[in-house]
Amino acid sequence: DADVLTNEDNQVMAKRSFGNDPELVAELSEQTAEGLREQGIMPVFKHFPGHGATAEDTHEGFAVADRTLEELKQSELVPFARAAENGAECIMAAHISVPKITGDDTPASLSSVMLTDVLRGELGFDGLIVTDALNMGAVTEHYTSGEAAVAALKAGADLLLMPEDFADAYTGVVEAVNSGEISEDRLDQSVLRILERKIEMGEM
Repeated sequence: DADVLTNEDNQVMAKRSFGNDPELVAELSEQTAEGLREQGIMPVFKHFPGHGATAEDTHEGFAVADRTLEELKQSELVPFARAAENGAECIMAAHISVPKITGDDTPASLSSVMLTDVLRGELGFDGLIVTDALNMGAVTEHYTSGEAAVAALKAGADLLLMPEDFADAYTGVVEAVNSGEISEDRLDQSVLRILERKIEMGEM
């Protein structure tokens, strides 16, 4: 858990976060990840771009981080930037909306601004991006499983975690590829990242 607890009203992360010091959270997150690696387990840093600034629970519904990109860079993004710098294998994207950055209420997990422009572009992360569970209220109250799956892949996610309706998610992706909405090259990028991680796991 790489969330920096910046909102004292946040009860979702209160017992899960390493605290409100970005540097401490970054260090302890990395040490936890290293411990997992030593046991042959691939670590996943979550919940990008940081669940510590919200008050709401994305398991139940909508959650907003009322922060600019510069504000996030000073705090919530520090552990994720450090993880990217250190070659983290995987980062989980949360269903948190950051309207001051994206201009709308699209969850970060489904936003190309957050996944492609910020996480890959600004932070230089080149590992796997996995969505938080797509059966959570923040997604299911606003998108079908097919819509969410397509949006996540178009945004830059590599792995789709737990769609509410797996068949609908699968069909949505197939139809999007057949119509040209998602290119096969885009899917191949994710497949390559997944295979690279599997090879690394085999060598651990």
